[in-house]
Amino acid sequence: MRKILFFLALTTITMSSTCSKHDDMVSGSTTVSSSSVPSAVTGSFNTRYPTASGQIEWEKENGNTYKVKFFLGAQRWQAIFGSDGSFISEKMI
Repeated sequence: MRKILFFLALTTITMSSTCSKHDDMVSGSTTVSSSSVPSAVTGSFNTRYPTASGQIEWEKENGNTYKVKFFLGAQRWQAIFGSDGSFISEKMI
């Protein structure tokens, strides 16, 4: 029984890891440091989400947009901005 549970756990972890990597390749996003994000984008983000906290992660998508993941209180959010700082979308994740 332990061998079966171990095999199922190992399979689940492997598939989860593989799917996550595949999603990043399909979306064409690249993790970037906040210092490489245009000031128009960071300015728009700071204006729209002045209480954002926690680990703020930036990704450049398809060369034209920036995705940012952050916390508002205890809830994780994601927002997308154009390279000119224009707000595109947001959602809870």
